[in-house]
Amino acid sequence: MPDVKTVYLIGSFKFYTDMLDIQTGLTSEGIRCFTPQPSKHRDPNNPSKFLPSNRDQPKETLMKDAHESTIQCFRKIDECDIIYVVNKEGYVGKSTLLDIGYAYAKKKPIYALKPVDDLAVQSLLKVVSPSRLANIARQ
Repeated sequence: MPDVKTVYLIGSFKFYTDMLDIQTGLTSEGIRCFTPQPSKHRDPNNPSKFLPSNRDQPKETLMKDAHESTIQCFRKIDECDIIYVVNKEGYVGKSTLLDIGYAYAKKKPIYALKPVDDLAVQSLLKVVSPSRLANIARQ
């Protein structure tokens, strides 16, 4: 029996709850699955928003945090076999686009929940359901 592949979920923190739901579903099917971890500057109850106290943070502090988060995401992409873009409504933000480009350069197969409007981006990925992704990860 082949080894089960590891999946890394990427996407906007607007869809973080969806990422966690998909992670739970894949994990319950025996798939190792990871999601990005919100930085300490994000609201733990709503990672799509930054904490109000960040308005007082120096820009350099926030830039350092953004850099560390991006590098951490790249490391996870390196460690995983498959990338899955959780892009509800087809939305892909700038950071997710950066991750897609990095994953493509690393020759990782990239799948997405929904089609993307931009044809260049769409050409880099295949749209599959989470259940289909679980089957792909088992191949």
